[in-house]
Amino acid sequence: MSIASAQRQSGVRPFLVGMFVDALGSGLYYPLTLLFIHSVTGLPMTVVGLGVTAAAAVGLAANPVAGVLIDRFDARRVLMGTYVLRGLGFAAYPFVDGFAALIVVAAVVAFGDRAYYPASGGYISVLATGADRDRLYALMSTARNVAFGLGGLLSAGVVSLGGTTGFVVIASVNAASFVVATGCLVLSGRRAPVEPAPPEPGGYRRVLADRPFLGLVAAEQAFTLTRLVLPVALPVYAVTVLGAPAWLLGLLYTLNTILVAVGQLAVRRRQRAARRTHAMALGGAVLIVSCVAYAAAAAFPPGPPRVIALVAATLVFTAGELMHATPSWALAAAAAPPALRGRYLAIHQQTWAIGNVVAPAAFSALLGAAPALLWGTLTVLLALAALTLLRLSRRLPPDAVAAPGA
Repeated sequence: MSIASAQRQSGVRPFLVGMFVDALGSGLYYPLTLLFIHSVTGLPMTVVGLGVTAAAAVGLAANPVAGVLIDRFDARRVLMGTYVLRGLGFAAYPFVDGFAALIVVAAVVAFGDRAYYPASGGYISVLATGADRDRLYALMSTARNVAFGLGGLLSAGVVSLGGTTGFVVIASVNAASFVVATGCLVLSGRRAPVEPAPPEPGGYRRVLADRPFLGLVAAEQAFTLTRLVLPVALPVYAVTVLGAPAWLLGLLYTLNTILVAVGQLAVRRRQRAARRTHAMALGGAVLIVSCVAYAAAAAFPPGPPRVIALVAATLVFTAGELMHATPSWALAAAAAPPALRGRYLAIHQQTWAIGNVVAPAAFSALLGAAPALLWGTLTVLLALAALTLLRLSRRLPPDAVAAPGA
């Protein structure tokens, strides 16, 4: 093992610890986002909803800005910046007393949330190469899902015991979690020093001129929209269209979270010999099956048969999610030139920012018109994405499509 490889590996553990602490704190907050802000600030729920929407719009700019900063400074420093922004935001929430202050604080948090993803992906590409990079992405996903689930369980206990005070405790603990995560990143950087890549001209113009990569981003947008089904569309579809009990939603969410946490490394091991593009395309095929299964659930009689159908569809959906996630991250990072990796990953992760804006309105409109339209639309998008990925397997860099050492 080279000195550089040993340094990278020594930096992995504190990085993963920081990811876990970050996700544990966020898990306290995310399941209760609107209720949390309403309780901590005392503002009406309608005002809170408008403020969060405005902040999400501001967050759309976070990825492009983060990409520039990553390429100029390095991913670890930008990742530390996202922790500092979110820590300050959550520390400030208890002092918010009006709509303008809410927008400022929520925008700071939203900006940090969105910039986190290209920064974390960029730092993983520094800490690991080849097949080890896929493994580290899988490890991060596992750690975050476990921590996020634990945070969700703890949040219920804190709120039930503390009431409004419990929400203030959540804000304080979440802010503290970002401080701890920042410290872990400082330690990680000391153990795995990395010299920045020499600058390359072109900036975002070069990214937008890279047609194979833009094809990858277009395919990723279909996957992103589909993966937003579980938190956005399924609650409406299951309860209002199928008449499923509301408690089932918590069960489906928990089932998905646990299986993603437990299954990520196992799925990654089975994908080691596969091209990343092909692994993602197969994941798309499985997600198509899940869309068909969700649509078919309406044909089952109400009651236990329909509940079982929804659980089965969610199991298939989770399998497709597992097959897509790790190769997607690793392929995008490997396809990017090192000196422009921040910008490349920022464009790749912009699919989530766009999806979070588009999905609520689009999914609601499709479900309102005819539920089958939602599942049919996603099926078509996923089929096009899978075909695109198969074509891109010969156009993207060979060492990005097939991980060296896999």
